[in-house]
Amino acid sequence: MGTWVYVRGWLEFHGQRSEAEHIIEEGDPAGWTFPDGGWLEAACYARAVRAGEVDDVLDRLRRIAALPAVDADGDRVCGLFLAFHEADGQTEWQVRDGQVHVTPASPRHDYLWA
Repeated sequence: MGTWVYVRGWLEFHGQRSEAEHIIEEGDPAGWTFPDGGWLEAACYARAVRAGEVDDVLDRLRRIAALPAVDADGDRVCGLFLAFHEADGQTEWQVRDGQVHVTPASPRHDYLWA
């Protein structure tokens, strides 16, 4: 049957949205949405994936995180994801500084899976 990983989070863009949409659409776009309205350019993701598919999600996030800043402010894509693995527990994926930083999630988020 396989092990599931429940991934949810968001990305914030500073002019990189169209490039990010292209990266997302190259793979499986299921689980992604782009809310409209307000000043914030963002994408939200919520999906349960098989453990073997997590690297695909992370690879896509790494490609998006690596997108360059588009103006003199130097703002890059940023975001935060929580990934709960049925066997290995929860990790936090911080999208910042052109990378995805994967660390164990704080126990303060355990209520999400109680």
